[in-house]
Amino acid sequence: MVTVGDGPDLVLLPGYLQSSWSWRHNLVALAGRFRVHAVCLPGFGWSDRPQNVEYRLDDQLRRLLGCLDALGIGRFDLIGHSLGGSLALRLCLTHPERVGRLVLVSPAVSGLYPMALIAALQHPRWAPLLALPGVPHGLWAGLQHIAYRGATIDADYMDRFLLPLHDPGGRRAALAIARAYNADLAANDRLIAAVRPLPPALAARVAILHGDHDLLVPSRAVARLASRLPVVRRFRFAASGHCPMEEEPGRFNRVVLEHLDESTRA
Repeated sequence: MVTVGDGPDLVLLPGYLQSSWSWRHNLVALAGRFRVHAVCLPGFGWSDRPQNVEYRLDDQLRRLLGCLDALGIGRFDLIGHSLGGSLALRLCLTHPERVGRLVLVSPAVSGLYPMALIAALQHPRWAPLLALPGVPHGLWAGLQHIAYRGATIDADYMDRFLLPLHDPGGRRAALAIARAYNADLAANDRLIAAVRPLPPALAARVAILHGDHDLLVPSRAVARLASRLPVVRRFRFAASGHCPMEEEPGRFNRVVLEHLDESTRA
């Protein structure tokens, strides 16, 4: 976890296979008003990657809350990207007393779309295949042409993105998380239905940000989620794919700070 700044606590959750580094263009701007905690979830980035543990969303949620409790972080604002957005939403729905304001960035949702279909094909037994020499180039091509529109994927980016795949524990974690992707997102749907009416803390405090050129989690899938949440503010990023915080960081930082300010006054 990277912690910078001073003020109210703001927790950043990265997407699948990503780490605290994915917020590199945002930390300085956000740290001007918050104490920002950019998390590396277990299995990803610079976190531990044990082989004999479960990586379902509920498991990650339990570990995340344990970490925040150990650091004395009680109530916080929360930003989650992609699969980290799904984790952020689950945290908000199950522990509404912990979350002040919520920003979902290209959140992973249930449905039929490229990321969901790719995830359904994964299995932990395939972990040795991720060590093959051609995998980095394949991942680079997929990221550049499917995930990103407004940024170029260079060697520096790939070094950090591939970090968890350099050891067996990381490869197993990546495939285990992907294998559970659709089941975990379906569980989020059931949770949204089960807790209706949704917590009052959610009203007027949720923003969803997504790129117009996101081919991993397309806008129509994000719109379905938005229709099920109360008083959601949506911000579209015309030059972005799946990662507007990296592709349009200047506008991303302004939108997030404005939303957090306006939600405080609401």
